[in-house]
Amino acid sequence: MDFIYVALAKNGELKKGVLRAENKSEAQAILQSLGLKPVKIKKRIKIPLLGQRERVKRKDLILFTMQLHSVITSGIPLTTGLDSIKEEMGNKYFKKVIDEIKLSLLEGKTLYEAFSFHKKVFPLVYLGTLKVGEESGTLPRTLERLIQFLTKQEEFISQVTHALIYPAFAITTIVFAAIFYIVYVLPKVLELVMSLNVELPFITILLINFVKFLKTYGIVFLCIVVAVLFILFFMRKSSRYRIIFDKIVLRTPLVSRILGRSLYAQFSTFLAIMLEAGVDLSTSLALLVETVSNTVFKKKIHQIKELVEGGTSLGGAFRLLYFPPLFVSMVEVGEETGRLPAQLHNLGNYYERELENMVRRLQATLEPVLIITIGIFAAFIFVSILLPIYQTISTLR
Repeated sequence: MDFIYVALAKNGELKKGVLRAENKSEAQAILQSLGLKPVKIKKRIKIPLLGQRERVKRKDLILFTMQLHSVITSGIPLTTGLDSIKEEMGNKYFKKVIDEIKLSLLEGKTLYEAFSFHKKVFPLVYLGTLKVGEESGTLPRTLERLIQFLTKQEEFISQVTHALIYPAFAITTIVFAAIFYIVYVLPKVLELVMSLNVELPFITILLINFVKFLKTYGIVFLCIVVAVLFILFFMRKSSRYRIIFDKIVLRTPLVSRILGRSLYAQFSTFLAIMLEAGVDLSTSLALLVETVSNTVFKKKIHQIKELVEGGTSLGGAFRLLYFPPLFVSMVEVGEETGRLPAQLHNLGNYYERELENMVRRLQATLEPVLIITIGIFAAFIFVSILLPIYQTISTLR
């Protein structure tokens, strides 16, 4: 639990802050061990405010890691460096986390131990990498690789999000605009057409029936769509049904191709970075499991780890689990030549380019398709309304 304290330093300066301890007595002992005389200690009560979230963006985490790397390589005392880093942070919650890390370090905890109190901020892969670097004495090099990985991960997520959100947003906008026009604008126009007292053409009758259908069952249809979205959201959040949701995602034609390339790129890049940092293959695969959100792919990585620990080569494990032939052959060549990290980087770059090309092709294809769809829809309505008016004018002649 957290305690707010007020304490006197040896020079008479009043210090205020927050520390983590099991109870008040332990908090008092921690302050005394730091050469501080406790004046006031009280348990911190968190009052959740509406709209306030204890969250750190990935971009902030990347910036923090870059600054931490600079502090460690420059030889500045870590606690002093953390004070400087804190001043650069705009996120109030992250500032508090940095304060608590500094306090843990002053208590004599290792960097990994200090960070591991904040698993909401630092993912398991971050903590695992930090631990490996600290224990092996290669922390600056490991942090470099971690920055490289986090930056790549941010790029992958941005690419996938952009690829999927753009078509979804465009289609949703068109559908809602069409529904609004059909439900609120068309009925008034159709009333005028029906008052002409002429035999309506088939296309106009079709449009009238469609509008009636939407007016009658539109709410039911909307409720079904909302219910389906809610079920999918529940499945994604529920650990029990998450694997079903992920299987559906991986079998959705367009989404599966985009997500598949993103996962292969992420997998290759991370593994290359970890191996270059001196992390052994088994540990790298264990850390990799924590970076992947798709449960189907997580299961595959677990199986790869078990096969590798059982004596199978990495390329052989990929082959047994039906990874793409290109992926398997490049990994096998890397193992045979002793250039596995380089080959994995090549694979990561290849799948990243594939992902970028796919996003560009998707946008290039989608724009004319949407224009043609809107054109056909507009032509259908235009003809449906204009045809009976033309027939009326012809009759009057």
